[in-house]
Parts: sequence; C-alpha cells; structure tokens
Amino acid sequence: MNPKRLVAAGALLLLAACSTTTEAITQKPYAPSDGIRVHLDSDVVFENLMVLTDGSGEGVLVGLVNNRSEEDTTATIVADDFDAAFDVDANSHINFSSDEVAEEDELMVVEGDFQPGDNISAVIAASGSETTSLIPVISACTPEYEDFLPFTPDCD
Repeated sequence: MNPKRLVAAGALLLLAACSTTTEAITQKPYAPSDGIRVHLDSDVVFENLMVLTDGSGEGVLVGLVNNRSEEDTTATIVADDFDAAFDVDANSHINFSSDEVAEEDELMVVEGDFQPGDNISAVIAASGSETTSLIPVISACTPEYEDFLPFTPDCD
C-alpha cells in the first residue's frame, strides 16, 4: 500500500475518533447573557442575575426567578451588601427588572463597595436548596442597560 495513503487513512481515523469522544458544544446549556444562570433544582432557576451600576456604590439587581414547581416558594439572595426575598407562585416567575416592578417602585436597589467588573458572592436559595454563586457587576453606562437604573447614571 502507498505510504501516503496509509498516513491519510490513519489521520482520517484519528479525526473520526476525536468526534466520537467530544460532546458537541451545542448540546450544553448555557446562559447567553451578561448575567448568570443558577439552577437550584429542576424546578427553580434564576436567570440572567447581575447587578447594574455606574460605579457610584449604588446599583440594581437584575434578573428573573422561575418557579416551575406545583408549590409556591420563597426565593432569596443574600450577599454582604444586600439581601432580597421574593415570593414566587407555583408555575410562574418574577422578573426583578420588569416595567411592572419598576412602576411599583420595587426595583431591588443595592448599595455597596462594588464596581463594574467585580463579582458579588451571594447565597441563592429556594425550595430548600441553596448554593453560593458569584453575581457579576455590570456597567449601566451602556445603551443596553442605561434605562434599568431608577437614577440617572454618572457615566462621565
């Protein structure tokens, strides 16, 4: 057999073996956002959690908690600088930054020693499960986020 063909056949088999042992990246769930996703169990999921700030020491907790269970639950986020509790009905969700929440002046304004680029360690809990996660601090001085703050950001 021709040595070039033998090398080519070996390379082809080697490449084929790589694809059988590597999981397709498109099969892995991920959060396509600036915030984080926290799965407490199969029924309670926090989505797109982040703190938006202009670096002034004040910011807004943004995100959503989704309760897919048949039971009402209380979801909590506890950090050094703030804590929050949300009563979430069965099979529903609460969006911390929705227009409805903003109209009721219930935005979760947080104060602390944080700057864009930091991460805030927080204990996130609901339905008897809890985990510690790092919530990213994002600059509110971008067009995508400037409308989320209940105060005018100082972006100079």
